[in-house]
Amino acid sequence: MAEPRPLPDDLQHRAFSRADAERAGVGQGRLRRRDIRRPFHGVQIVSSFGTLRERCTAYRVRMKPGQSFSHQTAVLLQGLPLARAFEEELDLHVAVVMPGRAPTTRGVVGHRIRIAPPVVDLGGLPVVRMDEAWAQMAPLLAVDELIELGDAVLWADRELLDAMRAAAHVPYRPAGDRLRKALREIRRGCASPGETRVRLLLTRAGIREPELNAEVYLPGEVVHPDLIWRDRMVAVEYEGGDHLEREQFQYDIQRYERMREHGWTVIRVTADQLRGPRASALIRRVKALVG
Repeated sequence: MAEPRPLPDDLQHRAFSRADAERAGVGQGRLRRRDIRRPFHGVQIVSSFGTLRERCTAYRVRMKPGQSFSHQTAVLLQGLPLARAFEEELDLHVAVVMPGRAPTTRGVVGHRIRIAPPVVDLGGLPVVRMDEAWAQMAPLLAVDELIELGDAVLWADRELLDAMRAAAHVPYRPAGDRLRKALREIRRGCASPGETRVRLLLTRAGIREPELNAEVYLPGEVVHPDLIWRDRMVAVEYEGGDHLEREQFQYDIQRYERMREHGWTVIRVTADQLRGPRASALIRRVKALVG
């Protein structure tokens, strides 16, 4: 069988509709050739189609006015952390405001919502803003997971706290009580879910609130420890997966040593210290130092 005739340049590297193909002079016979995939009803593509953004860009071709990417799709598009199960989900989540009809095509989970959400443009993709995406995840996440996600929202944009409070009080919000409970312990300044988990472990044990990623001035250098109690010169640093690169690891070790040289006590914490007897030992140690 002969190789299919190349598509016009305008259609080579993007998803397109049948109407786009018709305007470009591409007939229906060409659209039936095996090199053209159909990820969604009415959408054709010959270029890459693997990442979340690529899937969303393809679906954008058939989105109607007023629709936006929502829920876990919006969370992940904006670089916020979620459990691996959500990251591996292939279906896209798309919201529409009532009385609009939610999409029902293959590969898409449609949602009808009562109030128009704040929407941002991410490279041509309409995406519900982070505060709304956080609130939409309430039925799917436990309170502590909502706290971790909420901390991540405020790390990305410190000014969204009031918007998160408003989102949690939207009438008929699914699991709104869970959001409002999470808000009591959401804080600005945690750069990772691991840091949030350390903070919750310590403060729930009665240890007073630390400063989070605050400036500490050393001679010739400013550092930002994860949690500090400045009056006692105590710092707690969470060692997560983002510390695996050798260059970053070496820098952290040197930074801890410089802090210790100038009177700071630095406690390094790993994930296995956040549960069981090791968590209890960590609590006792920090409590003894912080008072």
